[in-house]
Amino acid sequence: MKKASPFLLILAGAFLSGPSVDGISAAQEAVRLQKPLEHQVVVTLKLIQVYVTDKKGAPVQDLKKEDFVVFDNGREMTLTDFEKHILETAARTPKPQPPEEKIVPTPIPPADRVTVMSRKFFLFFDFAFNNQRGVNKAQEAALHFLDTELLPGDEVGLLSYSTVKGLSIHEYLTTDHKKLREAVAAMNAKGLSGRADDVEQEYWRLMTQESTPPDLSLDVLVRRQDAKSQARAFMLKLTSLAKAFRYIPGRKNLLLFSTGIASSLIYGNQAGTPQGTSGVSDRSKLELPDFVLRTQYEEMYKELSAANCSIFAFDSREAAKVPTLFDYDEQTFGSRSSRDLFTVGGVQQNTNMILKDENVTGLYALTKLSKETGGKYYGNINEYERNMDQLQNLTGSYYILGYSIGEPWNGKFHEIMVEVRRKGVEVRAQSGYYNPKPFAEYSDLEKQLHLFDLALSDRPLFQTPLAFSLSVLSFAPSENGRLEMLSKIPANVLEKFSGKKVEIISLVLDENENLAALQRIEADLTKYKGMDVFCAAGTALAPGNYRCRFVIRDLQNGTGAVASGRAFIPQKATLGLSLHSPLLLVPGSNFLYLEPEAKKTDSADWKAAYPYDRARYSPILGEVPAGTPKIYALVPCSFPGLVSPEIALTAWLIETATGARIPLAGSVLNRSLNATGESILAELSLANVSAGQYRLYLHAADAAYKAVSYTQTSLVIK
Repeated sequence: MKKASPFLLILAGAFLSGPSVDGISAAQEAVRLQKPLEHQVVVTLKLIQVYVTDKKGAPVQDLKKEDFVVFDNGREMTLTDFEKHILETAARTPKPQPPEEKIVPTPIPPADRVTVMSRKFFLFFDFAFNNQRGVNKAQEAALHFLDTELLPGDEVGLLSYSTVKGLSIHEYLTTDHKKLREAVAAMNAKGLSGRADDVEQEYWRLMTQESTPPDLSLDVLVRRQDAKSQARAFMLKLTSLAKAFRYIPGRKNLLLFSTGIASSLIYGNQAGTPQGTSGVSDRSKLELPDFVLRTQYEEMYKELSAANCSIFAFDSREAAKVPTLFDYDEQTFGSRSSRDLFTVGGVQQNTNMILKDENVTGLYALTKLSKETGGKYYGNINEYERNMDQLQNLTGSYYILGYSIGEPWNGKFHEIMVEVRRKGVEVRAQSGYYNPKPFAEYSDLEKQLHLFDLALSDRPLFQTPLAFSLSVLSFAPSENGRLEMLSKIPANVLEKFSGKKVEIISLVLDENENLAALQRIEADLTKYKGMDVFCAAGTALAPGNYRCRFVIRDLQNGTGAVASGRAFIPQKATLGLSLHSPLLLVPGSNFLYLEPEAKKTDSADWKAAYPYDRARYSPILGEVPAGTPKIYALVPCSFPGLVSPEIALTAWLIETATGARIPLAGSVLNRSLNATGESILAELSLANVSAGQYRLYLHAADAAYKAVSYTQTSLVIK
């Protein structure tokens, strides 16, 4: 069974109240910060993406900086930065055609700017207002988009919404399109959706019938009210998402696959005629707009627009329409329905032909949402290839305009207006932006995206995190291996964390980028100012390659620090000699140790495999100062099937730059038994070793059994 996405597991685990190192619960530790003074100002370069099209909708690609005028809160700004991103489309050939012939990108701007302002897409699957046929077609359309329309630098994320699970972030923004495609292919509405029953058609049909059984009418009213509640829940969640999107730079293009919320739920409707048909009166129904839903819907698209997020709505209703009249008859002549197609006036088109009444479908709601956010509505998802090509043209050519502005930390909104000194063009740009606000005022969803950004992005968008060192050890005490992450938070990084409430999260991702392990603790780091802090976290894992990450985040001001590393856990040997990852040590003890307590069921605590006197030695995590006379290597060794082997240990360095081999003099100081063998402490001389980057190799051999093994690690002398 495929593991859950790392994002879902982080969402479920990282925000639970983790243990406090000081034994104090998160609720007891909570501290309310005073709101920062609004006069605190950061001068920053504001970058905005602008799309310009002609009257036919074709991109205008020959504009210059002097053609643009930008107003920020009504004040004309001086443009300091200007970039043109043009996607040229090659001449079309009859389908099918090779993907590489479809588009040819022009030269790419500098890498740092592309990283910040590359195209950003979110694929959003709505399972609440949809059905299985529509979801299947949406999945097909999304895969086509990933296969044919993306550029290498495009960032893509994957979201879904269901009435059961709410909003799910399956993948955050990534340029790993292969991984994203696998996630889309694995999407399954079954068990996820708990789909909102679409009762609008039945409701409005009943409202125009001459008589309706009371129990049937009550049942429809109850289900309709539930649909309204589900619609409001969807709007509130998407509004929260929009607020979180404010802090992701650049334009966000959200591809929404949905049938939409019936406009009659939001804006009301009128059905039937008081005069009746052919002299026979029927019931009529006039329903005014729902004030709560209309207000919330307008708030939603305003927040999306302010967050520079354009909605490109792909209406999956067309794929879900009943294909034949007989199928439609089966539905509308069912036991719960009645259809008065044959009236006293003879055979005629029924005024209640629901498939013709767009007021009870999501057409208007989706169209309005797309228009208000600068996107576009696509009415027939069966034509997704043509529609995706049009989306490519709309988003593939754009301009980046930049100007400097002071940003007070008050969270206030700035209105932006972009004009072009050329007639006959249409300009699409964000309607505004929000000043930054204190991290303590972030919503839960904003904090989640902030954590995803820190933990899983190689170049986080929300901030440039502080860096610190990480060393990863692996050994195999049982059928499952053991991985231990060791990290040093130096004093100069520690001083950046001003709050008393800091979370330390360790996570391990497997070869498929699935989350294999996660641990979280909270601590008050302010009491350790001026000290170096040592963090450790470990877990049992199956053999394989892993990517490891330590994230430190101040829960009061949002300051983040990240350390990264990789590890390989081999298969456990059933016979012979095996050396495991070495832990390098230096004399001295200037560390404070922060680590979660070992579980009682954990028989392979890393301290048993790496026993050392913490009063005499400190781990080497990072660089070794040049001139250091000697270091120590602590190496776990297992030897299944061997009885009391006599292990001889030798060591050498390989210089990374030249490949030169440098033998190291050394001696074994101590051997201690552990659960699976021995732990060997060896002293290694660095005399006459100059500054540089090296690989340290340790080789073990037993002459009697003719068994050999080696292990290696990096060593930087500076």
